[in-house]
Amino acid sequence: MDTNLFKKRLAFHPYLIMSHRGFWGGNIIENSIQSSMLAYQAGADIVEVDVCKTIDDKYYLFHDGNEPNVLGHDKNFKELTSEEVENAVVFNSIGSNSGAKIISLSEFLAWLPEDKLVNIDRSWDYWNDNQFFKEIRDSGKEKQLVFKSPVQLNYIELFIENGNRLNYIPLIKSKEETELVLSYEKLNCIGLELIIDNANSELLDPIWLSKIKNRGILTLINAEHLGEGFTLLGGLTDHDAILNNNDWSQIVELGCDIIQTDWPNFLSEYRKRETGGLHGVSTNTDS
Repeated sequence: MDTNLFKKRLAFHPYLIMSHRGFWGGNIIENSIQSSMLAYQAGADIVEVDVCKTIDDKYYLFHDGNEPNVLGHDKNFKELTSEEVENAVVFNSIGSNSGAKIISLSEFLAWLPEDKLVNIDRSWDYWNDNQFFKEIRDSGKEKQLVFKSPVQLNYIELFIENGNRLNYIPLIKSKEETELVLSYEKLNCIGLELIIDNANSELLDPIWLSKIKNRGILTLINAEHLGEGFTLLGGLTDHDAILNNNDWSQIVELGCDIIQTDWPNFLSEYRKRETGGLHGVSTNTDS
């Protein structure tokens, strides 16, 4: 039996649901404990959060570039001090003061229940910082976490050197990138996030996907609708799925192991309906 927690969770579902920055809106702020709690309640198996470091080297859950929406200014998060971050007004979805605070990575990991899985995203710029990995290991939650990055040699080499066999998923744009990543024997690559620019992508080749699964590698697809011009799944989106009578069939029938979405509640409802609400019976033949 595979001891990897992500693969073990897949034994109970035909695919796993990953929720983008938690599940947020109204006065629930993205990248927070509250948005994570809500995502798990909505049926997510994995919560995706973003990490960003202040100028005085403290790590928080934040997606840099989103400062105008969340903090009400355009100064980059990486140029802020931890004092500025902790005293900042945080705005909600209608632009009002939410009363919330930006949470530190250490606070989030201290809260994280031992049965919950998390994707730590946008941390690759910090893989040369031993303090980052120390926070991860000191939390005791490292087996519940997976880390992603674009396929760049410096990221891969730093993760091997400092990540010490933590779970890794690269953002894959071609079969060639896949073979490059999998050639690193010391890299604990548990899966691939497939970036699919069109319906004829080589990454949707069912024979190739079957071979990847037979190698014990998970496949992840991103169904988020991030606005015009963003193509992460060959034109398929969760936006279209939920507005088309909650019909996720085209996305699910791609046969991938993890689906990332902004709408975990709708995908969870669909998964329950399609499986008859039955969990605990493995539909995954890999071990």
